[in-house]
Amino acid sequence: MDVAGSSREWKVLFLEERGLTVLVVEDARRSGVENMRIDEALLARGEPVVRLYGWDPACVSLGYTQGRDAIDVEAAARLGLDIVERPTGGGAILHERSEVTYCVVVPTDWPGLPGDLFEDYRYLSQGVLDALEAWGVDASFRQATGGKDAFCYLREAGVSIVDGEGRKISGGAQRRTKDAVLQHGTLLVDTDWSRQAEVFGVPVEQVRRGVGSLGLAGARIPRGEIVGELSNAFVDVLSPGRAEEVGERGLDELVGPSTSSV
Repeated sequence: MDVAGSSREWKVLFLEERGLTVLVVEDARRSGVENMRIDEALLARGEPVVRLYGWDPACVSLGYTQGRDAIDVEAAARLGLDIVERPTGGGAILHERSEVTYCVVVPTDWPGLPGDLFEDYRYLSQGVLDALEAWGVDASFRQATGGKDAFCYLREAGVSIVDGEGRKISGGAQRRTKDAVLQHGTLLVDTDWSRQAEVFGVPVEQVRRGVGSLGLAGARIPRGEIVGELSNAFVDVLSPGRAEEVGERGLDELVGPSTSSV
């Protein structure tokens, strides 16, 4: 029996019966405030969507339980960084302009969503791992329950994607409502250990040991190709054969017009 094939057929049947389509948005770089406004609106809407986007200017996002004391605010100002609060949990993240960020929203009864917190993380970030494998990057999931470092990329708790040297290359955080799940995640394209160390007040050697990137893994890929591969990978995991691409205009129709994009 082709279990994978059967699972895929079941998901397609479910989508057709419910009249559901996963929307895929290859979005622009936006300010931290705009990015979080859009993602919160998508969560409130509660329908299946994958949004891939960037940040301009570079920005520190704080997990919803964190305050600004989690970072060196003066260092962030010196470096010209925005600061924004996320609706999702986890630790603080420095989002450089090169980074590709994803937001996935699915209903709580979505087919394939395991219903276990850690397994849900794996399922909703599987597209990132699949894309990394397509680029020949040695990567795997890492799950841990300990460690609450303020800096997400040094935090052990939760499910992350690490490179062959155990350095975190993609992290994730969730927000759940009665009707829907939102998962935020990152893919580090390049990384600046000294900037991260300065913002989070940790030794640069500690950051060097814990934080990876596509560039450090030897994968120099144009941004457009990164976004395209991620789009395809997320669709293949979440909704084979049942997806629709929408641009910025379509996104505005869903959540209201944005005030900035780059």
